Amino acid sequence: MQTTGKPSGPGRQVWENLSIVFRSRVATAGLVIILFWILVAIFAPILAPHDPLAQDSSAINQAPSRQYLLGADNLGRDILSRLIYGSRTILLLAPLSVLCSVAVGTLLGLIGGYFGGLIDEVVMRILDAIMAFPTILLYLIIIAAIGPSALNVVLAITFVGAPGVARLVRSLTLDIRTRDYIRAAETRGENPFYIMFLEILPNARGPIIIDSMLRVGYAIFSIGTLGFLGLGLPPPTPDWGGMISSARKFIWTNPLGVLWPALAISSLVVALNLFADGLREESTRYQ
Repeated sequence: MQTTGKPSGPGRQVWENLSIVFRSRVATAGLVIILFWILVAIFAPILAPHDPLAQDSSAINQAPSRQYLLGADNLGRDILSRLIYGSRTILLLAPLSVLCSVAVGTLLGLIGGYFGGLIDEVVMRILDAIMAFPTILLYLIIIAAIGPSALNVVLAITFVGAPGVARLVRSLTLDIRTRDYIRAAETRGENPFYIMFLEILPNARGPIIIDSMLRVGYAIFSIGTLGFLGLGLPPPTPDWGGMISSARKFIWTNPLGVLWPALAISSLVVALNLFADGLREESTRYQ
């Protein structure tokens, strides 16, 4: 029997999805950077040379040295250790925020796009009103009202991100609901929610997944911005945005305190955009 070397059964779909990624150098480069930060977050207790909360009064704003490889901040805390543990915070909150916004937005988009009429008008006009506000203003209003915390950051990003997801899902639903297999399901007397979640949603998952990857990058940037403004995670939690905010006051004496967390945020956001763009190009090429 001749074998092709490719897995069969359930692993075949996984193999095909991975092959799409590896066909694109852009997507592969983004994936490598993303995996790097994921591994850093997973093995943070092993990789971090110091306690990220420990303060050393003799090392305040210290330049890189053998003891502190990337230097120390204004409170004498190891920058490298705080960067490593900060990756855990951002890689937990950003995907969770996007997952919640995609869940809410997908539900609203499916309902509005499938039922249409008055339901669609009411849902879309409310979402349009939310999207009319500048994003950063909405963040400021929400966090100022309910206070800074990890949960509230997730709620704020969910509230701001859901309308964009809903509009995407609605447009996909409006297209898919005209297909013959949807008409056949309606003729069989299937429940509307069965049609939405088992007929329409699986056929719309590609654009939704790619859009979600881009939104994770936006969420990381938003979390960093909130941390910089003092509306993110409360101190002394390692937070890349908060690290930039506290270090900017000493930028002339310790510029590396701003540089390292800024590079960390940039690298992760760029990697997610590269991965999503490469995956989108390859997906459309082989359709």
